[in-house]
Amino acid sequence: MAPDTQSEILSDVQTAVGIDTTAAAGNENLSQLKLYIKLASKSVALYCGEQYDALPATLSGVVTEMALAKFGKRGNEGKTSAAEEGLTDAWNVDDLAPYMSQLNAYKDNKTQSGAGTEGLVRSFD
Repeated sequence: MAPDTQSEILSDVQTAVGIDTTAAAGNENLSQLKLYIKLASKSVALYCGEQYDALPATLSGVVTEMALAKFGKRGNEGKTSAAEEGLTDAWNVDDLAPYMSQLNAYKDNKTQSGAGTEGLVRSFD
């Protein structure tokens, strides 16, 4: 993903979770956010057959949403649910599951446009 797209994702996630990077706690959370963005980018790139460092900007919304979900789950990694004072949070085992329709649409559009079809053999029998 281009550096300006990465910066935009980071800014969007910071805004969504209300992180002030001028405070010491904000800087600690900033490191976590960058990690979650990187992990989300790598997962999306792997599924879509893209290079992590060249992920198209059209996938930035999915990366942003995944990073927000990962940030919301922090401290509960590896769990499918957690309960506290009557409130229960539940998460998918597969982080990509909520975004499959978007990711599959991207892959379908990529295939239809002819990109990524190198090496395919077609038979018209």
